Amino acid sequence: MGTLDAIIHHDQSLVLLGHPLAHALGYAVRSTPATATALLSECDDRYQSGCYHGILQRYFDARMGMPLAQRVLVAPCDGLRGTKEQFRLFDCLHGTGHGLMMYHRYDVNASLKDCDRLAADWDQRSCYSGVFMEYNMGARMQSFGEGMFGMHRHSMPASTTVLFKPTDLHYPCNSTPERYRLECYELQADLILPAVKQDYQKAAQVCDDAGALALVRACYTGLGRNASGASAFQYAGIKRRCEKSSAAGMPYCYEGAVRHLAYAPSELPRGIGFCRSLPAGDSRSQCWDGVGLQVGGFFTDSASRQRACRADDPKDFIACAQGAGIASAQQRGDH
Repeated sequence: MGTLDAIIHHDQSLVLLGHPLAHALGYAVRSTPATATALLSECDDRYQSGCYHGILQRYFDARMGMPLAQRVLVAPCDGLRGTKEQFRLFDCLHGTGHGLMMYHRYDVNASLKDCDRLAADWDQRSCYSGVFMEYNMGARMQSFGEGMFGMHRHSMPASTTVLFKPTDLHYPCNSTPERYRLECYELQADLILPAVKQDYQKAAQVCDDAGALALVRACYTGLGRNASGASAFQYAGIKRRCEKSSAAGMPYCYEGAVRHLAYAPSELPRGIGFCRSLPAGDSRSQCWDGVGLQVGGFFTDSASRQRACRADDPKDFIACAQGAGIASAQQRGDH
């Protein structure tokens, strides 16, 4: 990880490839049920936690063709429970979804069923997000020729596996059971954007046709996540892309962008700075709500969440507190 930092510092253009490069580093690590938690603890949240995801890909890939016992499924992440490492636990569960796709050779339905073997709804949904992210990476390798710099070359989908339908940019979300659709649509922009040649206005029109309001909003949050990545985290580039959204979708594009900017606890100031740069209105409020959603995933106790949501404007604090799930959002932003 230190070497990767040095390489990217030397060539800033590689920041756009930091996540897949960190994936590749993690994938180089062999682990067992007895060692997985300790090895995961050597990763951190740099490069959108790619190191965690890669370790878990290799962990499950190594078990391909063998029965997946319950103790093997839960061993890496269970060692992170009962600690303050809430975000590390999420990363592990999300990485489990990536790994299950390796294990099942990109069979998304089989992977989701294994996610459902996890105990809690939050665990399962964290796993679903990893399944769909890996699905999209496979689809982009297969249909758009992506895969440079070691990006998941170890597990190219079989040519007989259809992951992308150019005539249906809502696939696979519109064909997956309803329980999984929200997590699917949160990542669907990963497939929509290359299909429309990175035209954010056309991508927004696809999101507008997602159906239920919750799915439309989820699609836009994914669009915002992509806007942040494509802009190399620069605020002006994010705004230029999100402004191509419909009026109803724009606030959720900003929410998705800030959740990417503040992907990890150490990155909260970058996300908060972005929300502060927006004018008052729905987009700013939804941006702060997105900060709150991240804060709620980082910290388990109300006091830590309130400190993280601290803001000069009480309206900003209230929006953040609501996103973070703080039980009684006070009407001040200075605590």
